Amino acid sequence: MNTQNQRSRPKADPPMAETIKEKEGEQNRPQEVEKKEEKVDQIDYKDKYLRALADYQNLVKRVTNEREEFTRYANESLIIKLLPILDGLEKAIETNEEKGIQLIYKELWNILSHAGVQRIDIQETDEFNPEYMQCIQAEQQGKKIQTLRPGYRLYDKIIRPAQVKVVQ
Repeated sequence: MNTQNQRSRPKADPPMAETIKEKEGEQNRPQEVEKKEEKVDQIDYKDKYLRALADYQNLVKRVTNEREEFTRYANESLIIKLLPILDGLEKAIETNEEKGIQLIYKELWNILSHAGVQRIDIQETDEFNPEYMQCIQAEQQGKKIQTLRPGYRLYDKIIRPAQVKVVQ
């Protein structure tokens, strides 16, 4: 039977079988390559989309922060111009005990404090700090600080340093 089966089956020429398989493989290769390229393109587009989305979200955050900071410090120049008036009212209160001046001072201070203005409190025992103090006079080996003019900050920004005198 083996001999008949071998005879009845036509033998394919081995080089011919290989060429058929090569042709089928060559036809499949472009399709496989195209599929791989499509997947790479899809991944590339997805990556580009995610990067663009992240860039947009960062832009929105940055613009929001800039807008908040702008509105927070928008009145800074006006507040700086009002500080000498506040100083003048304080001196007037020290020399004169009129209720009217005290009321005006309190009202102006309430407006400024609601706008975010804070007085920089300096004690005599504090060490000199150039971040929020400006030394006008200094005695040798002075350790105590006298405030000549108060300093102010707007939220966390120093808008006017305190003028101080360092004494013994």
